[in-house]
Amino acid sequence: MAYCMLLISAKFKLDDQVRFGEVLYFTRLAVQGELPPPDEVDADRNWQFVDVALIQLFSAPDHALLTISHHTVSSCLALQDIRAVSIRDILSVVRMIPHTPRLPSGVTEARFFVLEKPGLDVSQLGIQHNNVDNDNDDQAIDNGAVE
Repeated sequence: MAYCMLLISAKFKLDDQVRFGEVLYFTRLAVQGELPPPDEVDADRNWQFVDVALIQLFSAPDHALLTISHHTVSSCLALQDIRAVSIRDILSVVRMIPHTPRLPSGVTEARFFVLEKPGLDVSQLGIQHNNVDNDNDDQAIDNGAVE
């Protein structure tokens, strides 16, 4: 049973490597845990729930482009590989921006570059945060004036 359908990208750990991928959906799976000694086996108590994300993987960043950009442009290919990843292994939400770079090898192809912490800087655009009481702010909004 899927809990929600989202189109988000994530930075996560997979096989002790940091990877990027498109989250297809989140779900909870019932999995059988490690079996206790045979004399203590109770099949009903041996199941546990694990929260996972089904993630379509991106390739590792192009090494040459990463090197010449001083580790500022992580450019990846979308892969067809899908993995179930524990939500505990998700490190952060990222944005995968489509672009078509000309790689140092001379190849031009459709790729995605990683933007970490998307939207963090736009929270400060055009909005003044002053420590004045909220009554004045509400009155300005009622009058149609917005700072």
